Amino acid sequence: MSWGRVAAPVLLVAMLCASIGQARGVVGQTLVAAANPRCNHDVAGMLERRVRGYDRHPPAQNADALSRRYLQLNSILQQAQVEHDILHELCTGAEFAAPADQLAGVVAWAYALEADITVQHFTALKCPQTATTAAQALLADAWYALATTYATGTPPAEAPSPTPAPLVAEVTPKVKSRAGAVGLELPAFADATEYWRDTMDGKVVLCPTAAP
Repeated sequence: MSWGRVAAPVLLVAMLCASIGQARGVVGQTLVAAANPRCNHDVAGMLERRVRGYDRHPPAQNADALSRRYLQLNSILQQAQVEHDILHELCTGAEFAAPADQLAGVVAWAYALEADITVQHFTALKCPQTATTAAQALLADAWYALATTYATGTPPAEAPSPTPAPLVAEVTPKVKSRAGAVGLELPAFADATEYWRDTMDGKVVLCPTAAP
């Protein structure tokens, strides 16, 4: 799939709407209290390597390349959610916490890179409001994903590891710097609630389409 110059604004915003929130619910209740060899970092590590590679090799500055990279990042978000759900069902709280944190870092990084693409694409289309507000929404999702690694809950099995995965610490400044560039004021992690995230989602301004 590629974007035409006229159709691109509508298609990308539609993709953004589908993408925003795909990785929500990174922390959840564990259901099975049993040691399981499936409760590992294999998939999380693979996804981390992929998103790290995309960060090192940005896409070319044309619509087709940006579209392909956006779809690749969306695939990472989807796979991260699937892996989260599998681990959530199979693992004890102790087994679940660390890979869930790593997946949260992957998700946040993927959203941050999607925000970069959004800014590039809509700036080229001379839609600055869409470039800014859509990027802010994606970065709000990234920040919310990171915030879940510091959350607490009851029963204790819901709580993530006391020290979040190293990837969380690495990605946090990446999200902060991008947020500053698009004028998004990030709350403290304790205040990065679903309501705040959803409020940012609702502020996305659609790029006007060309007159027929």
